[in-house]
Amino acid sequence: MKLKKRIETDILVIGSGIAGVCAAVSAAREGRSVLLTSSANTFSGSTFYPGTWGFGLVGPDGEEDTEELLETIRTVGSGMINEKVARAFAEGLNSSVDELEALGVELMKPSGDASGEKEYIPCFDHKHRRWRGLTKKNLLRSLPSILEESGVKELPFFQMTEIVMNDGRASGAVGVLNRKDTLYIAAKAVVLASGGLGGLYRRRLTTDDVDATGTAAAMRAGAEAVNLEFMQIMLGFVRPAFKTIYNEKTFFASRFTDREGNPFIGRYLPFGLKEQEVLDARSLHGPFSSETVSRYLDIAFSKEMAKGNTDGMVLRYDLERLNSGSEFVKEYFRWLKDEKGVSAEEEIILAPFMHASNGGIEIDENAKTSVPGLFACGECTGGMHGADRIGGLSTANGIVFGMKAGRSAAGYAEDKELVEEAELEAFNIADSKEKLEALRETMYRDAFIARSSESIEKVRDFIGRMELAKGRGTSDSDYLDSNRLLSSVEMARACIEAMDLRKESRGSHYREDHPYKDESLGKMIRVRLKKVRLKKGEPIAAFTGGTK
Repeated sequence: MKLKKRIETDILVIGSGIAGVCAAVSAAREGRSVLLTSSANTFSGSTFYPGTWGFGLVGPDGEEDTEELLETIRTVGSGMINEKVARAFAEGLNSSVDELEALGVELMKPSGDASGEKEYIPCFDHKHRRWRGLTKKNLLRSLPSILEESGVKELPFFQMTEIVMNDGRASGAVGVLNRKDTLYIAAKAVVLASGGLGGLYRRRLTTDDVDATGTAAAMRAGAEAVNLEFMQIMLGFVRPAFKTIYNEKTFFASRFTDREGNPFIGRYLPFGLKEQEVLDARSLHGPFSSETVSRYLDIAFSKEMAKGNTDGMVLRYDLERLNSGSEFVKEYFRWLKDEKGVSAEEEIILAPFMHASNGGIEIDENAKTSVPGLFACGECTGGMHGADRIGGLSTANGIVFGMKAGRSAAGYAEDKELVEEAELEAFNIADSKEKLEALRETMYRDAFIARSSESIEKVRDFIGRMELAKGRGTSDSDYLDSNRLLSSVEMARACIEAMDLRKESRGSHYREDHPYKDESLGKMIRVRLKKVRLKKGEPIAAFTGGTK
């Protein structure tokens, strides 16, 4: 059906985490009218996730450190980066964070006595950098007035379903407002800041509005994705305080057992490797990585949970060791007690959770995608991070490329016209919510920590058997749920194709059947969609994977 434009704006920003907000403010400061939309309330997504105390922002420790940081990004990413994008990122870190602070956002800084503590060395890094801390409380205190002063308009609870294309360029978006009102927003340029792919997994350390819809819509519009096989998997609380992020700086005082109180990590270690060596290595980074002996901890969790059919393993802290912890560790436990009501004396059940995407829509150094008029920033993008990512660079990525996306979109929109109407195909897939949950369970079981040709084929077979026939839409709410399912299926297929192509273990990508790195595969995998007709249902996306 055709929809007439009901709202128009120069720049449409989809997503209101830190990347979307930075994009909106930057575009508005260039003199453009800006509409900031969000599928939930304004200020949502991973930036405002309640399961963590806040986020670190790292940058070069002086101009002379920029090249060293870039080399570390390259090394930690195992070469899986876009050099131009990574350089623009490293060179723009400090100035972008300083600009955010100048707008009025209060940033934390380590005290003089604590600045040299090893806990302030970012995950996967080897030295201290410039460090700033960003908390949800400080953001919510400052961002509303920043948006108001910049003239940015807000539209919460608008769930985008498709990017509107006209004459080969992005010209707005269609979606549903408040789950009951179909809407076309016309725009001269679109900025996608919709977050990562956490919604593909049953267990995820993200808010529920972070799903695959934005990335899938961009790919349907013609954008390519890169590094989809690389994602951050972290330990999180099952109970108490479900979905709270476990702090890796506390590994030194952590004791893990099965439900019967028996140590289990040693069951999965090679001969001669001690459990404390694994814990010491694992304490250097929050996310899972296949690169060091630290991998055996996460593999042990995964295997033990599958074998025992249990929802998690037991953590108890060694209180004597914990009391000798640093300022950083003590601040974490103060937050844990005050915000989550959890004390270090309690028994905690932990499990691996999907946390963040290292890959996504490919952008250039100015946040442009391959689709004219479509720009992207934040966790929905790829290229600036690789197989592993230095801690403190995910949120910083949203700030740097959010500002770049806003400015680039503002420049692009200068001579563009608005499009009066758009096409929307409303449809309904039966039992879409139940099917999405089944897909998430399958991805968590077979395409998570330990992957193999056999497990990937299980996901492929599951998707092939799904009934995805499109029926006539019965309500806007049914259409939203069906679109989310279809988008999740498309992106799950994209991810497993990338996982299958990478027949090696590299960074966060671990293949049980290919447990070692293969230097001949030291290339980025790009994935794009094409339409095919499956045996069951209407056409959905298939994928061509290639390395470049």
